[in-house]
Amino acid sequence: MRKLILGFAALTVFAVSCEKDKDYLSATVVDTGDVTKEGCGYILRMADGKEEKPEYLPSDFQHNNLKVKVKIHSSGVLDTCRFETPRKFYERVYIDDIKRDLD
Repeated sequence: MRKLILGFAALTVFAVSCEKDKDYLSATVVDTGDVTKEGCGYILRMADGKEEKPEYLPSDFQHNNLKVKVKIHSSGVLDTCRFETPRKFYERVYIDDIKRDLD
C-alpha cells in the first residue's frame, strides 16, 4: 500500500510539472554576431525553425546554442539587420518568461 501511495504521489508531481511547462516554447539562443558588423545580436531559433528577435534578452541567457524554454508575445514589428540583399526579416518579440531547458 505504501508503494502505491508513493507511486501515485510521484505520478502527480510529474503530471503537474509537465502541465506547468505547457505554455513554454522550446528555443535555442543563437548569437548572429555584432549588430554593428552585419550581425543581428541574439535571436531565438524556435523548435519549428522560425527565428525571432527578442526586444531584450537577459544577460544570463546570452550564450550561443543555449537551449531555453520561453514564453513570448509579438510586438507586431518586423526587423532586418542587414543592409545588402538578400535581407532576412525577424519578428521582434517580447519575452514574458525564459528559463534554461534542462531536458
